[in-house]
Amino acid sequence: MLGISLISSCSTTLKLPDATVNMERVYLLKYSTWGHHSLAFYRDGKFIEYTYGDWELFALNKRDGWTAWKNMTFNSQGALGRKLVEMKPGDHICKKFVGCEIVVPFHAPTDKVNALHISLQKNYNDNIVTEVYNAKEEVYFVKNDTPYWGFHNCNHQLVEWLEFLGADIKGRVFYKPTLIQGMQPRPEAIETL
Repeated sequence: MLGISLISSCSTTLKLPDATVNMERVYLLKYSTWGHHSLAFYRDGKFIEYTYGDWELFALNKRDGWTAWKNMTFNSQGALGRKLVEMKPGDHICKKFVGCEIVVPFHAPTDKVNALHISLQKNYNDNIVTEVYNAKEEVYFVKNDTPYWGFHNCNHQLVEWLEFLGADIKGRVFYKPTLIQGMQPRPEAIETL
């Protein structure tokens, strides 16, 4: 019980990469569902969101308590989600993403952003034969090789992506991390692209 209290009481700090000459904008999206976050890129007029979750919970939309408990307690099939939306400057981002509460852009080194985007794209395309569409979330998912469970859930995977981009994360990651509130320096949230 003490462990759970400690996990839930620690805040999350996310120190963004130091500013350099060759930086590119990346987007962190926060959702109302389970404190979920995702990462997005803007490429060739498309806003491309990647998200990670449990196959049953996210891809197949089985949101009952038993499935959530079981798949957080034991290793289960991971899922990589991707959503591509054509957007132009001035378009409202959250209006095109179901359950999106806030979007915060930040800058990361261009070479790392490109490498992460290519890696996620390759991972998705390598598993395209497993692709399903979650109509309620309006996101396509493929099976992912990384298992999902309580200690490697959507927030842990996002932290791995952010660390790859040069961010330093400390504190609670398990459930509803305060990633956006703990960003240093604190970028402003945006509504439009």
